[in-house]
This record gives sequence, C-alpha cells and structure tokens, in this order.
Amino acid sequence: MHYLVGLGNPGQKYEGTRHNVGWFMVREFIKKSGLPGLVDSRAYVGAISEGVLAGTEVMCLLPMTFMNQSGSAVAKLVPKEAVGNLIVVYDDVDLPVGELKISIGKGAGGHNGVQSIINSLASKDFIRIRVGIAPKAFWTGKARRPAAAVLPGFVLKQFTAREQHAIDATVPTLVAAIETILTDGVARAMNEYNQ
Repeated sequence: MHYLVGLGNPGQKYEGTRHNVGWFMVREFIKKSGLPGLVDSRAYVGAISEGVLAGTEVMCLLPMTFMNQSGSAVAKLVPKEAVGNLIVVYDDVDLPVGELKISIGKGAGGHNGVQSIINSLASKDFIRIRVGIAPKAFWTGKARRPAAAVLPGFVLKQFTAREQHAIDATVPTLVAAIETILTDGVARAMNEYNQ
C-alpha cells in the first residue's frame, strides 16, 4: 500500500490558493489515473480515494485539518511501519511556479504542514513532491522567494492566469512521477523528474 497526501487548507476562501497546490495536484492525479472520486471520511479526517494502480494499492488523502495540523490526519492514515510508502505533495516557495522536486527524508524546510507530519509520525523518512509556487525572476528564470514579511499573504493568494497555466502543464509530469515511484521506486523518479 502507498499513501498519497495533498496538503492544503479546508474552506472556500483557500480554494485555488498557492498554499493549496498540493490538494489541486492530488485531485488531478486521482482524475487522470482513473481512481474513484474523493469521499469524505471522518475516520481519516479528510477526503479519501483508494484503488489499485500499476498493481499497487494506493490510498489518497486530502486532510480537512488546517495546514499546520496536517500530521494529525496523516497519522490516522499511515501505519508507523509504512512511513516509507507515504508520498506528500505540497507547495514550495523556493521553486519557480510549476517546477517539481522529488526528495525523501529531509527536514520540513520551513513548511508547517510538513513539520506537522514529521512531528506526528516521529519520522522524516517519507517521500515529498514539492511543487513550485514562486514567481520567476525575469532574467534568470529562477525562483524569487517573497520576503518573510509578505510570505504569509503571498501563499494565500490565487495564482495569476499565466501561473495557473504553468501549474496545469505540470500535472502530467506529476502523474508520471508518482506512477514511477509506485512501479520503479523513488530513486528512479528522482533521476527522471527532478529538473
């Protein structure tokens, strides 16, 4: 069994914001891979979908806790012995909009949702797929991380139309990367999809 979790905040006012790109990506993954639609689950404190992909059981979760309490929902989903089969998709302000980075076993990098998961599972040994949400610098094309003073407001803003197009264009890569993790492992996915 693999566990796929998209991080975000519940409620209409957060729908479509940069901080909710993890939710968006996991929803799109569910649609594109033909998994059943999401259903609300009190037991897992979120919306879930489960099925079989590439011969592997997969359970997807969008926690209905707020971002900085995501770990409480994830801990209900993932048994301690299966932490290595957890894939968490979330936003990263250090990557340009639409870029993906796959990693495993690192710290939270200042992301409260990831820190909550690390605390709740007492482990950082899970797979992460970070999705860039930062604007690109005009000349270099590199991420322009917002200043600390404006960061909380920035992550709760909607994408511009151009940025949303870049996010949409990243979905097929995300789907292929997750399928590679399921079939060939995270090392192969990192080699193929880290830009």
